[in-house]
Amino acid sequence: MNRSGICVLALLLAAANAQAAVYSPPNAYNFSVWTGANESWFQYPETLNSSNYSIPIIQAKPAIGIALSGGGFRAATLGLGYLRALFLLNITSSAKYLTSNSGGSWLAATFSFQNDVDLSSYFGPYIPPEQLNLSTVQKGNGTQGNFAGVIANAGILVPGAVGAVKDVVKNLKPGDQKDIGAWSNAVGQAFLDPYGLNSDSATFTAVSTRGPVHQQALKAIDQSAVQVYTFYPGAHGNVSQQRPYPVMLGSILIQNSSLGFYPVEFTPLYIGCPAFFNNTDPPLGGGFVDPQGFNSPPPNPKPIIPAPILLGFADTGASVIGTDNGTLTTNQTVNSTTAAGSRLMQLEPLSVAGKPDFLVPLKQVMGISSSFITNMFQPTATITRELTGTEVLQYWNQIDFTGKQLAFGDGGSADNLAITPLLRRRIPKIIATVAASQNISGSPNASDFAGYQWDVAGLFGACPPAHPAYDKDGTIVGTPVDLFNRKLQVFPTAAYEQLFAALKNSTAAGGPTYHEATYSVLTNAYQAVFGGWQVEVLWVFNQQQTAWERALPQETASALEQARSQQQQSSGGLSGVVRTVENAADFALSQRKCPGLQNRIPPYFESYCIHNCCGTSLTLRLNPASSCGPRLPSYVLTRSADTRVTTELKHVAGRSVTATHVGTPAGAHAEMGRKELLSTAWPKHSL
Repeated sequence: MNRSGICVLALLLAAANAQAAVYSPPNAYNFSVWTGANESWFQYPETLNSSNYSIPIIQAKPAIGIALSGGGFRAATLGLGYLRALFLLNITSSAKYLTSNSGGSWLAATFSFQNDVDLSSYFGPYIPPEQLNLSTVQKGNGTQGNFAGVIANAGILVPGAVGAVKDVVKNLKPGDQKDIGAWSNAVGQAFLDPYGLNSDSATFTAVSTRGPVHQQALKAIDQSAVQVYTFYPGAHGNVSQQRPYPVMLGSILIQNSSLGFYPVEFTPLYIGCPAFFNNTDPPLGGGFVDPQGFNSPPPNPKPIIPAPILLGFADTGASVIGTDNGTLTTNQTVNSTTAAGSRLMQLEPLSVAGKPDFLVPLKQVMGISSSFITNMFQPTATITRELTGTEVLQYWNQIDFTGKQLAFGDGGSADNLAITPLLRRRIPKIIATVAASQNISGSPNASDFAGYQWDVAGLFGACPPAHPAYDKDGTIVGTPVDLFNRKLQVFPTAAYEQLFAALKNSTAAGGPTYHEATYSVLTNAYQAVFGGWQVEVLWVFNQQQTAWERALPQETASALEQARSQQQQSSGGLSGVVRTVENAADFALSQRKCPGLQNRIPPYFESYCIHNCCGTSLTLRLNPASSCGPRLPSYVLTRSADTRVTTELKHVAGRSVTATHVGTPAGAHAEMGRKELLSTAWPKHSL
């Protein structure tokens, strides 16, 4: 859930009157569908040898995944610093996957799809703390295509939009929203437009596939009317510019269901809900459809699933309800690593004829992934959906091919940390970057921290029964706590205490906040994760890093301390934005007699904005809560005897990479997400 993102709701509403010019295909055409994503034998198209959709460059990479958590501007700025560090260590070029949610998706989408500038220009240079005087911070980096400048410009728009909130909310009438919601329009304008990726009439795909996927995507549309944004994984001869395969998380909102929100993945080659839920109306999940077929009505006639796949469903319990942790049956004789599983995948994808209502552009995907307001308010009626900029699209599952128009929201209600997509793909080494909202030093025990960081604790099934940070009705994003734990848990509960202790100890020591651990993966039906194997996770959290602060120039350190003191004395501008939005929404909804949105803002928004500097680029000169970061172990890349690339995670004593984040003055183009990176003492890393 994009909890700091409440401060950019003004941006959403100020763009509410934007008119969309989406592309609606005039005729039906054939597109690809994959079924059985909830099965143990399913293999994802980008790595399937027999598939035209496989990408050899991605297949050849070591099984490393990078996960960018949600968290609005906080996640985007921290993520930029984390990715810059990994880029300079040649990890982004060697990783197989980049998964993201919410604010992390603002970064991931531009990083993955922009081709205007090389990645060195996109990330910008590293500036050590000793050189971070106030003039350097205020000057920032104005390099063309640098994402830090894009974030700074996006932040500048917010204060000026606050005054427009009341007018837009009051005056928006049912039917005003045109295909693409106001939030997606705002996000696209802020983050995609600088890279030429903001067209309403657009679709997306990938190149370097084994078959002519890109050419097929172009054939299906009117190229004179549609822009095609393309993921380029990179060339074999230019390793530094290679990029991991991106997976952006969102969720589907089902009213009056026990879980409320259900996971959905957006990738360059396919979109869909991997788990299968037959207790919803309509049933959800079980597969994917390519981007040029997404947002089409349920197919008629329905495609015929080959008999061997139907037998595979029977063998592995496809009809299981994806609610209770551990109920998904794993058939060890027919799984993704066996010849039988590979034979089933050779029968895919299926071909379906249809005509989307309109092609879903990249801006809408980014808007969905970060649409925290949808998750918070859970709108039902047309007017409340339009007031919140909620996207409503055609959806049908890939098991019985039934569906209807459904609302889509932020992926935080499914997995804010974006770790589960990597577990679905059995990636054994994960770098999990967490844009934490809570100062761990202020939590006396693991249970207290778990309540604030329920997105982390939920992965361990460790959210406490009650906590002041939960919604007013005691739920987590509308889900009862015990059910939230069950729907998210993929790691043993006992391991959460170890994570908390390690994070707290490393923070207290003044160094970066991190923890490296190996976990046994648990089966989770809601997430379509099959357990019984081990994963190594490097956790990277943002917390105050006193050792890094001691290296700052005195004037910068003083300004940092002053900002921290001011923050403790005042709620600041961001909580004012929260109040403005809440009051405006309450007024508008009371006038329209739509009480469903009222009293839905949980109390942690106010306290968070007071105590944790969300979006401080708007209100503070420096960000005291986020000057922190990870210690990354070196990655030693080796070649095995059969020439396949393998990787080992090894910590090199005395050598570390430190990620830090410095906020900006309002209106400044200052660089964000600064990194203490490798020195000459670091070994070179390459494939």
